[in-house]
Amino acid sequence: MGAAARAYLLLGLALTAVYVAVGGSELIYVGVGTSAWLAVLVGIARNRPRRRLGWQLFALSQLCANVGDAVYFFGYHRPAPFPSLADPLYQLGSVSAAATLLILIGGAGRKERAALVEAGVLSLAVGLLLWAGFFGQGLGAGTASETAASVAYPVLDMVLLAIIVRVFLAHGRRTVSYYAVLAALLLLILSNAWYVIPALTDRYVAGTWRDVGWLASYVLAGYAALHPSMRVFLRRSSDLKPGRRVMLLGGSMVLLAIAALVQQAVQGRVDVAIFGAVGIAMAVLVTVRIVGLVRELEAMRVKAEESERRFRMVFERAPIGISVGRNGIMSETNPALQRMLGYTAGELQRMHYTEVTHPDAQDLVEQQELDAGKRDSFHLDKLYRGKDGRTIETHVHVALDLDDGLGISLIEDVSERRELEEQLRQAQKMEAIGKLAGGVAHDFNNLMTAVLGYSDLVLKRLPPGDPNREKVEAIRESSIRASDLTRQLLAFGRRQMLQIADLDLRDVLARMDSLLRRLIGEDVVLVTLSGDEPVVIRGDHTQLEQVVVNLAVNARDAMPTGGTLTIEVAADEDAAVLTVADTGVGMDAETAERIFEPFFTTKAVGEGTGLGLSTVHGIVGQSGGAIEVETEPGRGTRFTVRLPLAGRVLPQPPPAATLVD
Repeated sequence: MGAAARAYLLLGLALTAVYVAVGGSELIYVGVGTSAWLAVLVGIARNRPRRRLGWQLFALSQLCANVGDAVYFFGYHRPAPFPSLADPLYQLGSVSAAATLLILIGGAGRKERAALVEAGVLSLAVGLLLWAGFFGQGLGAGTASETAASVAYPVLDMVLLAIIVRVFLAHGRRTVSYYAVLAALLLLILSNAWYVIPALTDRYVAGTWRDVGWLASYVLAGYAALHPSMRVFLRRSSDLKPGRRVMLLGGSMVLLAIAALVQQAVQGRVDVAIFGAVGIAMAVLVTVRIVGLVRELEAMRVKAEESERRFRMVFERAPIGISVGRNGIMSETNPALQRMLGYTAGELQRMHYTEVTHPDAQDLVEQQELDAGKRDSFHLDKLYRGKDGRTIETHVHVALDLDDGLGISLIEDVSERRELEEQLRQAQKMEAIGKLAGGVAHDFNNLMTAVLGYSDLVLKRLPPGDPNREKVEAIRESSIRASDLTRQLLAFGRRQMLQIADLDLRDVLARMDSLLRRLIGEDVVLVTLSGDEPVVIRGDHTQLEQVVVNLAVNARDAMPTGGTLTIEVAADEDAAVLTVADTGVGMDAETAERIFEPFFTTKAVGEGTGLGLSTVHGIVGQSGGAIEVETEPGRGTRFTVRLPLAGRVLPQPPPAATLVD
């Protein structure tokens, strides 16, 4: 690995030593230059680098310098004029070298281009000042071509130097080729600075030790291209951080000043050299201090961005609505609040909170005190109105910065919670009724049993036609109704002792046929449907009869002028299905939602207890089943009871009531 590169390096250094030993040789000089751009071409062909264009430009830069050497040595009599045709070729080589570096590190982003422009501008300004002051060469002292050529060298070299500093500050794994290229270009810059002043004053003599820098630059360029590491110039590059941008700017100026200082020290201008040294020291101190300040600012920026990122994560992903703004304007809202109210972020940011507040919540004392600056926070239940007009129950926490006027509102939709709380209260009420029923039902039944017994004894002793017989029969009938009511209470409270057995629903329905016909009367046509296959469930026979009777009576009452009652028994994959449908008056949505509530009834006072459907719901639930209702005003009602087949478990039951569209 790198054998050819090492051989080339040793040969180049040997030729350079020979050049110095013989006091200069144009052929050796041009030969070393020619070998450099040929070595770059060979390296491109052998190593196949990733950024081929960059290395091709590097070969061009070496070719331009080599042709410039040939023109300088063989195109003019000694000493050659300044400027000569060789100078634009040298300067074109510097431009190609600068483009080489930008391509080899992956180009420059927007921020990096801005930093390089700043570095170039400042380097130009400092370069002109140093050129006029340190070198004692006024810009107007020579001819126009001399002035242009003398300024072009430091300007191009400083731009190249700024790019070198930027490449040096890049993150990544450095390779041998990387260091060789940077060293070659730095030697080029220093050699150019060493050349211009003597050339202006006609003191430059070719073929002396002054040329060693250029020769070494050629040798290092060829070595960099032949080395295998040129395939990947820099393993990984990254954007410039602010601190490194300052180092880029300050470093460009300081390196230029150091070059000028060395030049003046060599020329014996000690006073200017001391002045320059003090200036360089001050520039270094200022640069270091600026880097420190920028790093502190960078740390503060990173911390602020982290804080903003965390706030945004909480703000955007919070499950509750959040609104931030001043003077009641909801300038910024999170997605949860937008979904809750039904508005977009753009719509809400122009709205005042009163525009989405429900009319019943417009005059809240706490909100008025907050608006008046009498308090800085409150939390309470509040009603909002969505874009679609629906009412939204919420719990609101509001905090206000009285000095700044910035307010933040945390708005939690509690509509679902209120529904759950209502369901809990309903369950607690049902539980209380169940406990009451369980506590008194058995004693009450015992009392009714005695009343029924004595009523039967009295009826046996009263002859037919006795005027008291009708009164005793009324007492007996009331006792029977009271016992039935007690059984309903026990079933509703799920405290009745059950006698579980395997039952075929078809048999249950068949045995009840005559009873059902007497219950519904002559104006209602009863239709019973059942298949040929058994529909076996595990349940209590008495409770199932009570379910059918209560549903049938409810259907009869819904058909005051007559109609058709259809009762069907069937089985699907995992459940027995009992359907009771009527052609009666039906129910609206509000009534359908409440039919299973205990003591809810649409009948007049004294005509019903409101426990019939509640009892059905309790029995079905106790049996592990589910009940659905489909209804529409004027189009009848259908109750569907699903009970698990024997040996099976019914899936999760659907909601208790649905309204047919």
